[in-house]
Amino acid sequence: MKKYFTLALLIFSFHAFAQKDSVIQINVDSDKVFKTVQIEAYFPGGTKAWIKYLQANLNADLGAKYLKPKKGETITQTVIVAFLVDKEGKISDVKALTSHGHGMEEEAIKVIKKGPDWVPAIQNGRNVKAYRKQPITFVVAAE
Repeated sequence: MKKYFTLALLIFSFHAFAQKDSVIQINVDSDKVFKTVQIEAYFPGGTKAWIKYLQANLNADLGAKYLKPKKGETITQTVIVAFLVDKEGKISDVKALTSHGHGMEEEAIKVIKKGPDWVPAIQNGRNVKAYRKQPITFVVAAE
């Protein structure tokens, strides 16, 4: 008789725990924009694909037109652009955080706007809206 009672007690215990686990819910505000996330939004294909995209689409002559390095010298100018990546990876609210001039910020904004969708940020296992800051460095070397 003791064996049946123990077995019945175990079955009841498992059933009670299963019911408690099924009512746990995670509320994520679908309209919230995250400033920090567990996984940042990123360009599809990663860093190598990002560099390849920039090389193919940035106006390489823009830096050379305004930055005039001396012979043997290299000048770098980094532009920082902020933008929102939504839950589907769409880009919006693109703006420059630097103001070096010479059209470099405008060029970086144009290239990000016309680019492909990004892989969205992730928080608690779900895609979320998040801002991204992206540096773009123009390098001009004198020959």
